[in-house]
Amino acid sequence: MRPPERWPLHPAPAETESLSSWLRRIATSYGLHSYELLEHGLGHRELSDPELDLDPPTHLLEELARRTGLDQHRVDAMTMAGWVPWLFDSLVPAPGAYETYVHQLSVLLPPNRRNIYAPRTWLPWLPGTGARRGCPDCLESIPTVLLFWQLPVMASCPVHGRRLETYEGRPADYILWTTPAHDQRALPESLSLMDRRTWQAITTGSVDLPRYPVHAGIWFRLLRTLLHELTTAQGRYGRQLDDVRRVWEHCGHPFRAGLFSWQPFETLNWTVQQQLLEAAAAAMELIEAGSLTALGTAAHLLRPEPNPPISDGTRPGRPTATADAQKRPTLDELWKQTVDSLDAAIAAAKADPVVAKQLFDFARYGCRSEESVRGVRETFAELQIPLDFLSHIDDQRPFA
Repeated sequence: MRPPERWPLHPAPAETESLSSWLRRIATSYGLHSYELLEHGLGHRELSDPELDLDPPTHLLEELARRTGLDQHRVDAMTMAGWVPWLFDSLVPAPGAYETYVHQLSVLLPPNRRNIYAPRTWLPWLPGTGARRGCPDCLESIPTVLLFWQLPVMASCPVHGRRLETYEGRPADYILWTTPAHDQRALPESLSLMDRRTWQAITTGSVDLPRYPVHAGIWFRLLRTLLHELTTAQGRYGRQLDDVRRVWEHCGHPFRAGLFSWQPFETLNWTVQQQLLEAAAAAMELIEAGSLTALGTAAHLLRPEPNPPISDGTRPGRPTATADAQKRPTLDELWKQTVDSLDAAIAAAKADPVVAKQLFDFARYGCRSEESVRGVRETFAELQIPLDFLSHIDDQRPFA
């Protein structure tokens, strides 16, 4: 007898629930284990939880969407593969992946002062250890495991405002909470704010920063860049060493989380990763408050928009010829201001699609042919401004 096309029982997945967790809850509805549901309900071999949550076969995801009536994109989003290219550039390690992901932006340090070391094979955010993390309040209400609890991208639950804790076992079967007492500290407001921003990136696709909203992909890379800069070799900080030390003092952890040698964030244990996330949150708080020097090309995203001066309505006096001559900049000074402004605009365009569009519109002003517009695009490519930032630009010809 042929089984029905649509399963009669299939609980709706929770927001950002992992595929393994959702399959386990569906299987429980029929009194089965998840591997039995895979075998008898889908005709598929047994897959471990990491295999299900990382990059399961496409035909399995399509069959699940068909059997449950769920949108295909919603099923894909329950796996890490469904978050390419927002969270990951690719799930296949490639040469230069670290430099492409982490060194594209800079926050605290100028690009030429950051650590030059990079792992050969690396994927962002995927931890080297399989520690299970979760929010006790969330798991007490519904036994669901969220996909992003498996990644060291957040240290707290934005919904309940408490730290994520480690556990053994599986929800709905049994849970043994194993978080040490020293990891059950009060949650700093700066860390809570940073995790709420990460949650906003996950659930809405963008993040409201002090200057203007940015795409979720920019936020994940901005955060990962800051984590890298906080563990850069001490000799690379130069005159900013005191500022970086102040970040660690502000969050109450040892300088560079006590690391003696540089290691990728993903390979560190959860305790050290939490300290780094707290330091990143503290750095963002200090930059936003204007009390920390940040020389990176993307640091402006974390600073509030400056308040323009407002005239009090009085008419300024006519300057004397001597004073006017003293204030008038030289041609060299004007040229340097122009070059500096252009460099700053290019750096901002590499990180922000809004700035990229404005710069592109300015650059193509006066173009009289398709060839000249194509030349502008080629220039943007040479400057490493992502051309996909320009995909939403109206390609109507601005010339007659």
